[in-house]
Amino acid sequence: LVEGVAFMHSQLVAHMDIKPPNVIIPTKGGRLSIIDFSTAHRVKSEKQRYRGVVGTTGYMAPEVERGDACKPILADLWSCGRTL
Repeated sequence: LVEGVAFMHSQLVAHMDIKPPNVIIPTKGGRLSIIDFSTAHRVKSEKQRYRGVVGTTGYMAPEVERGDACKPILADLWSCGRTL
């Protein structure tokens, strides 16, 4: 999961809804897949800020849930940790 999120972020894409149902783990080996990019945002840099409530309660970073300006890349990392 961490490698997949790191790759996504290297492409300047923030998922904004990382949670267990959006992570597919194959039963017989293979690569994990991150799905459902319907809330994803392309960012210009890791420092870019976004304002809006996007994601799933319980997996959103606190600042996202409050509707505060947030850094989507960092919000994804919080959601990744919560998912793990």
